[in-house]
Amino acid sequence: MGRNKYEGSWIESNFIEIDWMLSKENLVKLLKSVVNRTGQFTHQQICNWCDKHYTDETELDDEKLYDVLEDISAQWDLYLTNTYSLKELQHMEFSKVKLPIEWFERWLGELS
Repeated sequence: MGRNKYEGSWIESNFIEIDWMLSKENLVKLLKSVVNRTGQFTHQQICNWCDKHYTDETELDDEKLYDVLEDISAQWDLYLTNTYSLKELQHMEFSKVKLPIEWFERWLGELS
């Protein structure tokens, strides 16, 4: 559940979780699918996959991977809060939300 500190809260619309294990290779595939516009997953699904693995108790040996997961998770929430009103968020189909492609390009660059 997201929260707009000025007005209230919202719940994201349902989505099918990406059932991939956490790996740098899988994250690169997800990011490339957005950059190349070949993806089968929505930005919502990708961001929630990152959030799930970022908040998982598993320790990561790859600090850069952890940092990118953290940034993607945070930027999704910040983008929603800073782009849409509470009323829009409460009635929105989140699968239609698209983050800027440049962000995915930057995250890819950070993983190489």
